Amino acid sequence: MFLAMFVQALSFIFVKKATEKLDSKQLTTIMFLVGSIGLFLISLITEPTGINQMTSAPLYVYLLFIISGVLATGVGYIVYNAAIQQIGAGQTAIFNNFVPFFGLVFSALFLNEKITTPQLVGFVFIVGGVLFGTGYIEKLFAKKRTKIKYKKERRRT
Repeated sequence: MFLAMFVQALSFIFVKKATEKLDSKQLTTIMFLVGSIGLFLISLITEPTGINQMTSAPLYVYLLFIISGVLATGVGYIVYNAAIQQIGAGQTAIFNNFVPFFGLVFSALFLNEKITTPQLVGFVFIVGGVLFGTGYIEKLFAKKRTKIKYKKERRRT
């Protein structure tokens, strides 16, 4: 677990440094290309007969695979890397907490899975954690205090 967190932290630093010279779309393309080649080579070693087995799947499976890779993963990482470039790795990392939220919502939409009460409670905690983590709640309270203070000062004059 520690190693996974360490590698992710390193990737955030790498993305922040790399987006100083490259656009986030270019960086995401390079990351996906290198990752895809690496996974393909590993799959040849671990599953040497895998390519032969791939030809037996129906066409719609490949279409779903490509759409999922390009839309869900590709666009998601382009937005994520752009966010690291704009607001920094620390603030962007907080939004990782939305991954299970969107996973469950899309599984309900596309796979007809039911969202249960404990999951809804979890969503409230996730959204609350993100709102507190980004400082949004503190900004709302500060804005409200400023308005109250301003109204009190206007009443005195």
